[in-house]
Amino acid sequence: MGEKRAILKLAFVDSLPVLMGYTTMGFVAGVLLAAKGNVILSPLWAFLSSTLWVTGTMSIAGVSEIAQRSSLYAFALMTLAVNFRYAFYGFSLLSRWKDVPLLHKAYLVLMLTDENYALEVSCPISDPKRNLRYCMVLSVLNHTYWVVGLTVGAIVVCVLGHLIDPETIRRYTNGMEFSMAALFIVIFTDQMRGLKFDV
Repeated sequence: MGEKRAILKLAFVDSLPVLMGYTTMGFVAGVLLAAKGNVILSPLWAFLSSTLWVTGTMSIAGVSEIAQRSSLYAFALMTLAVNFRYAFYGFSLLSRWKDVPLLHKAYLVLMLTDENYALEVSCPISDPKRNLRYCMVLSVLNHTYWVVGLTVGAIVVCVLGHLIDPETIRRYTNGMEFSMAALFIVIFTDQMRGLKFDV
């Protein structure tokens, strides 16, 4: 029991930066889905979509596709193009996960986001069983953050929709689509500040 608690504590501490990012970006995606997605019961849509996929780029970029009722084929093609990089993450972890039960492996693959991948490959736990437990706990925690962020964002817009004109809400959410690009710029700038170039 003590070992499980230690792994949970390590995974939780490691996931704190992801908590900040996923709840914020998930909230933005939920707001956009509810304000501009033109779907009925947007909190339910937000909950179901965030449960089935964890991709900030598609959750935000896909809102316009949902609103325009794009074909399933076009949506699937866009999703594949945007998330193709995750396949390379999976290839690099095949040897580590070769003996992992199928359901566990499927969930780990589903949760193979940039943040999860970075934390999993840098995990200091060398024992395969303990490492797997860490990866599973980390994936569940990060998935939970994403689901909560997206669902709460959609709920907030639905509640506000009863108090404020929905058109006003749509107008005030203009530009939120660029929050993902802004996040990447901030991360890139922070990384560049840490580099030293020899001239």
